[in-house]
Amino acid sequence: MTPQMAIELTHRALMTAVMLAAPVLGTAIAVGVVVNILQTVTSIKDMSLTFVPKAVGVAAAIIFSLPWAIQLMVNYFKEMYTLILQI
Repeated sequence: MTPQMAIELTHRALMTAVMLAAPVLGTAIAVGVVVNILQTVTSIKDMSLTFVPKAVGVAAAIIFSLPWAIQLMVNYFKEMYTLILQI
């Protein structure tokens, strides 16, 4: 295995991890911003008001992105298996 191949494998692994985390993190950020704006407007500072919507939003993001995430992981592992067989 050459150093260039090791760098490429690391790059693919990191990009796959970023792509898998993006829908969940994006949803958590968007819901957090909306809740914070609502809290600022209404002057309500309740911790459960920030946690519950984020938890619901993240759960929904996981449920809706799960088929895509599974397909992405299957494709990644197929590529890695093919590369391992070539080595």
